[in-house]
Amino acid sequence: MDKAKIVVIDDDPVCTGLLLAILGDEHLVMTANSGDAAIEILSTVRPDLIFLDITMPNINGYQVIKFIRDQPETAKTPVVVVSSLVENSDQQFALKLGADDYLTKPIMPDSIQRTIDTFLPQFS
Repeated sequence: MDKAKIVVIDDDPVCTGLLLAILGDEHLVMTANSGDAAIEILSTVRPDLIFLDITMPNINGYQVIKFIRDQPETAKTPVVVVSSLVENSDQQFALKLGADDYLTKPIMPDSIQRTIDTFLPQFS
């Protein structure tokens, strides 16, 4: 069976490591620790799903969402925000920009599995 290509974009190595541990070997996971690195990866890789933090230096997650939605190759790729920003206004803004879902930190393994089941049922 093919593996889903998932890109994890987060400048916090603890959160990235936790997502890598949850996603395990069942998926092909690439990581970026900044918005700049994310844009570089997404210019060449066509992921099946993206997990994205909002609060990052230079290019933040909101800007990355806009980049993703503006590129024909990634415009329909599911983007799930995983952020410590818990205000409803933050969530609404991310969804308005084109995020498909919004999870708050701390990351819970069951919420990540539900996300996989929802957006990548063919890989569940």
